[in-house]
Amino acid sequence: MSVMSVRIDDQKKQALKIIASIEGKSMGGIVAELIETYIDEKKEVLINLSERENLKELMKMSEFSFSEWDNKEDEIYNNL
Repeated sequence: MSVMSVRIDDQKKQALKIIASIEGKSMGGIVAELIETYIDEKKEVLINLSERENLKELMKMSEFSFSEWDNKEDEIYNNL
């Protein structure tokens, strides 16, 4: 399992913390559930794209999305 840092504003973080507490969950657990749901919803899109496009080209399209993670502040997570 890997670590991912996410930047959110303080009000959203506080709201998530309250909701997690009420539901007896961790904030990380809620985020993990949301990510899993999102991936499940997008699987069909990924399947359709991979059938039409070369998978390498598909990964190239997503490079920009990951570029924000390539920074000095988050380098500490690279070795985890």
